[in-house]
Amino acid sequence: MATMTETCEVGGRSLPTTTTTTFTSIPVLDLSLVESPATKPFFLSELRRALVVVGFFYLKNTPVSADIQKAFVQKAKDLFDLPLEKKLEIDMVNSKHFLGYSRLGCERTARKTDHREMFDFLTPLPAPGPDEPIYLNVQGPNQWPDEKAVPGFRQALETYLSKIGKLGDLMKILVAEALDLEPTSMVKFFNDPPRNKVSLLKYPPPPLPSFSTTNGTNGINKESTTDSDFQGVGPHKDGGFLTYLLQATSQASLEAQNKSGVWIPVPPIPDTLVVNVGRSLESMTRGVCTATTHRVNLRPGNFVGANREPLGPRYSFPVFQTLKLDLTSKELSSLRLPAHIADLVKDEKVKSDAEAFFAKYHLESPGIGIFTARLTSHPNVGQRWYPEQLAQVLKGQREFRG
Repeated sequence: MATMTETCEVGGRSLPTTTTTTFTSIPVLDLSLVESPATKPFFLSELRRALVVVGFFYLKNTPVSADIQKAFVQKAKDLFDLPLEKKLEIDMVNSKHFLGYSRLGCERTARKTDHREMFDFLTPLPAPGPDEPIYLNVQGPNQWPDEKAVPGFRQALETYLSKIGKLGDLMKILVAEALDLEPTSMVKFFNDPPRNKVSLLKYPPPPLPSFSTTNGTNGINKESTTDSDFQGVGPHKDGGFLTYLLQATSQASLEAQNKSGVWIPVPPIPDTLVVNVGRSLESMTRGVCTATTHRVNLRPGNFVGANREPLGPRYSFPVFQTLKLDLTSKELSSLRLPAHIADLVKDEKVKSDAEAFFAKYHLESPGIGIFTARLTSHPNVGQRWYPEQLAQVLKGQREFRG
């Protein structure tokens, strides 16, 4: 395993920072360090390591207040608690923009069914015109739930998404600085306002026989179920620039795959967001920043507490920060990294369980990559609105695996 040691000045002292080609845990970064010239270099050094080696990091002391998070999480849970017929009023299959509600069992990753419900919403962006490329239909108007059914939901979501958007604006600058680029060098790759998508995700406990009364108790036999894997969402890489994930419940189901192919847990840490690199940032930096493969593994043991009490569903809420959808491959590769940064991952080999089929589409254009992934993840939407494109992509996916 290759190891690289750097130093950075913090408070007048030179501190070593070690970079290796793989990772065994997820680093925690403190955003408040950027507020002082004395500590900002240390933050940027740690951010560089997180981007290059891990592709994942926890971020604490973000500008998103606890009150805003709490209100958003509660309204999201209230939305999931609606009767199915109310949720189906905004069924995703009715949106050519892949927005709205996707019921349990309708989503697929790596050609396998995921075990989750979801709602998708976007920052306000117009739908493309009839003569524009078809892949631009991954943006358009939201389907909003009935305000009387969940009073205050839209306001809570838009407030939270706005705050994450401001954090994203800051991270564009910090990522550039961490890679020794001009602070504003990445701004040109984004729309104004940017395209940010929030997914509301509910993972019910896996439907295994062991989730019944056992050993004469009302709990779950944790010992017999802990090691059983169950796909909440399969191995994949996100398609955007950065993802900002709020893990709203205590289940330790998220896992990231290191460059040796080992799955590393990413358990919830209170008062943090989990941030991970997407394929677009990886493409822009020619693989220097790593889009790490990850999954949600619904091991039954994660759904019981210390006293074997059921913990209920897992809720998580990622926001996907996206580049301009119509960037060309030439534009994506126009970023010029300093030689000492470009050499950080020279000749590196990475093991990944994510489908390599999608890589070429993300290299071609962010919009094409996202559209292709949405077709395969939500084939019911694709079948209704884009049957020819869906058939072509599914055929390519099967042949690629073959």
